[in-house]
This record gives sequence, structure tokens and C-alpha cells, in this order.
Amino acid sequence: MTHTPFPGFATTDLAFLTGLAAHNDRDWFAAHRATYDDSLKPSLAALILALNDAFAARGLPLAGDPKKSLFRIHRDVRFSKDKRPYKTHVSATLTRDGQKLSPGLVYVHIEPEGGSRPAFDPETIDPLDPSTLPSARGEDEGYYGHGPFAAAGFYLTERPHIDAFRRAIAADPAAWTKVEKALAKAGLPIEPGDPVKRMPKGFEDHAGGPLEPALKRTRWLVRRPLTGAEIAGPDLPAVIADFAADSGPLLAFGWKALG
Repeated sequence: MTHTPFPGFATTDLAFLTGLAAHNDRDWFAAHRATYDDSLKPSLAALILALNDAFAARGLPLAGDPKKSLFRIHRDVRFSKDKRPYKTHVSATLTRDGQKLSPGLVYVHIEPEGGSRPAFDPETIDPLDPSTLPSARGEDEGYYGHGPFAAAGFYLTERPHIDAFRRAIAADPAAWTKVEKALAKAGLPIEPGDPVKRMPKGFEDHAGGPLEPALKRTRWLVRRPLTGAEIAGPDLPAVIADFAADSGPLLAFGWKALG
């Protein structure tokens, strides 16, 4: 199916995210919402459609829906100390079955290069008020605020899935080593993966062995930073699709492990 070519994210799209980072409140969002509704969100939907074509051309069994694959810009603040109502990035996933959180995915994260958070002013620090310290802003929580990127792999939240991935590694260490070498050759080291401190139950025999770091992970992901020029240009779908192809050994291993 022919789609309108993806033109890249416009300067006004990224300026909206920068502005939202500086004025993260409902009044500012309402006053500038037209940019989000009429430009930024449609641009992300167009990227999803372009990625579907780019993945298909490379034989990658990944796809997304221009409506259902996008994450909401509204934050869930019910159980968070951070009550800012909006994310300062837009994002989406593409999976084998098109469902947003199916195991084995490509995640696309769009925000201005260098992050969309305003610079921290050291003169605002009050040593007697912990809420004014940089750590109170959650600088190390997640990837947001650090610039655009694409990620691929397995962001697993259910223990049966995590253990199934671990069993596949333990059952065929040679196959897993081959995956790691292929990713390293492509310049894609596996992320730390929110590891557990102790060897997981059932895998204690691998403590101190070469598989220990892989078995302690709970997520198996690789990431590629994107530049401002890349997200602003029409070649972004090809850039992300090439990254997904380089991540293919990890995706294939995990899909096989999880059936």
C-alpha cells in the first residue's frame, strides 16, 4: 500500500516538546495543543507506516498501527511522586503481531537532540530543601530527557517470560554467545537490563560463569541513539529499519525462546 512519504519531524514539532518540558502544565498544553494534534502526532503515525514498509522490504516480521502503536503523551501520575501531567517525548512500538507490548519489539523514542528538559539552574538549589536538588528531578530514571533513540529486543515484565529467556540462554550457550558477538560486531552492546543482585532461582550453577551477566538480566535490549538531523529527515525509517535488521539475531533468539 502506498502512503504519503514520511518527511521527518518538523522544527515546530520538536519546539513543542521543548516548550512542554519548560511549561509542563495543562494551560500551556491546551494553548499549544494544535501543534501536537495536527503535526507531531500525525508525523509519528506517518513514521509508523513508513517503518512498516521498510521492515517488510528487509524481511523483518515487525509492524505497527498508526493509531494503536503510539503511546499517550499524558503521564500516569497516580502512583508517582512526579506529578507533571505530560511526557516530554513521543514514542511508539512495532511488534510481530502489531500489539503494542508483545514480546520482541522495536521502540521509537522521539524528543529533541540533547533532551527536551530545560537546563538545570544551580542557583535554584536550596541545601535545606531536597526537592530543589537535581536528584529530585529523576535525572537517572529512564531514557527520557537524553535525546531521541531507537531500541530493540525484549522488555519483559512477566516472570514466566523472563525465565523462559534465561532457560534458552542456559540451554544453548553457544547460540547466545553467537548473538552477543553479532550485536557487538554491529556496535550494539546489550543494555544492563535491570539485573537482579543474586543469581535467579534455578540458575545458581552458572554463578561466576560467563553466562552470569546474561542470566541476571530481566530485559534484553539494544539501543541506537538518533541525531537531530536523522529525526528531522526523510531517511529516518531506513535508519531505524537498518538498526532493527542489525538487532535481528537478538529478536530471533528471543522469539524462539518464548515460542
